[in-house]
Amino acid sequence: MLLTFIGLAQCLIGLLIVLRGSLNAALLFLVLSSLFGGSAAVVLPALGNSSIPPVQFALLFLCLRIAMPRGGYAGAVPGAVTANLPLVLFAAYGIAAAVTAPRIFAGTIEVFPMRYVGARNLFDTVPLRPTAQNISSAVYLVGTMVAAVATYVACRFRGGAHWLVKGGVLVAWIHAVTGVVGALTRGTPADVVFNLFRNGSYAQLDQAYQGFVRINGVFPEASGYASYGLAWFVFAAECWYRGIEPRATGRAALALAAVLFFSTSSTAYMGLLVYSFWFVCRGLLISGPNQLPQLTQAALAGFAALVLACLAMALVPHLADSVWSMIRHMTVDKSDSQSGQQRLFWAMQGWNAFLHSYGLGIGPGSFRSSSLVTGILGSMGVVGIAAILVHLWRVMQPQCLSTWARSGDAGRDVGGAAACTVLMILVPAAISAPSADPGMMFALFSGAAIALRPRSAEPFARPGSAPVPSPAE
Repeated sequence: MLLTFIGLAQCLIGLLIVLRGSLNAALLFLVLSSLFGGSAAVVLPALGNSSIPPVQFALLFLCLRIAMPRGGYAGAVPGAVTANLPLVLFAAYGIAAAVTAPRIFAGTIEVFPMRYVGARNLFDTVPLRPTAQNISSAVYLVGTMVAAVATYVACRFRGGAHWLVKGGVLVAWIHAVTGVVGALTRGTPADVVFNLFRNGSYAQLDQAYQGFVRINGVFPEASGYASYGLAWFVFAAECWYRGIEPRATGRAALALAAVLFFSTSSTAYMGLLVYSFWFVCRGLLISGPNQLPQLTQAALAGFAALVLACLAMALVPHLADSVWSMIRHMTVDKSDSQSGQQRLFWAMQGWNAFLHSYGLGIGPGSFRSSSLVTGILGSMGVVGIAAILVHLWRVMQPQCLSTWARSGDAGRDVGGAAACTVLMILVPAAISAPSADPGMMFALFSGAAIALRPRSAEPFARPGSAPVPSPAE
């Protein structure tokens, strides 16, 4: 095990938090560590130089802070495990499948593995066999499970929701600024600084298309940058919609939306389109006096964006054609490209593995997917998909007012914003996730959503009616 300079810095900060800091400081440390999506905190040579990302390394210090005698937080862990039981079962089955399934089905099916050095073509396959990627995937599933439980504990105590929002606003601005600065300084000596943080074992992809510089910040490629940014954009926008620190969250959401639009990532465009559809439909179907200022501001912002776009096209006549060509290339034309065909091939591997294994799955890490749905089906079968659906139902709680609009209780509204974020995280994951692991952001927001909205404590009420009081905790 080798510590990188990022891991060393995290050790110093994390130990200080464990010994002298608060639980809220540990939660903020976890949130800020998630910014380094292309980095490695720890390198594991024994597992083929697999790496532990900074966010999972920060999770260790959050767990240590929870376990410390002062504070009494350890007593909340059993309740956190129970509240997140479907996700715990999901991870437990995934770990067991990662160890046993590749051995049970070894040599009986051809797969494109997670790491394939020396592939003869885009659709090359090899016989299934146990690899280090099965162990790595099991470790990631442990991290996802523990992150949900730890975040639940952190958000159940005073100040957890407040610091989650504060951290979200800070992350949104840092992510947006680093993305813009990285794009503007591409090809200059500043690239050395950004490459310093891209020290994870990830492929560094081409970051330009017909003169458009793709925005990736400290992430290895634009898709990862967009997926991460989309999560915090939705969280900030949902907090603003519910009146949670509206100035700070609204500005953060607007900044991230602008950067995501210019990121030239199909993931960003799909996510923004789906969220816009969700936002408009919710405003038309479930709205009340509490939401009128936000809906009015959203309409004005949309009109202003349209006016600016028309003005830009008038000043630069060829701009519209160039932008439309770029968007079309990154979205509808991708299905006919070699990359699109390869991604479809990867996604279908999951379905084939599901059928071949009679619904049991061939184990996380056994093959590369391009969809979370088929990744779970192929890796963990019926048990995995059922467990994640039950967990998602617990997170969303569609019977609760705070899922759809402002409830009148700040804590529940932050929980509702986190729940909507979980749903939107699944949009890019459904079209680009390489494995069955839902990821740390999914775990962080789902743990917060469940913690801030105890089940069966908030019946649905029409927006604008009297707020539902919070239960005593």
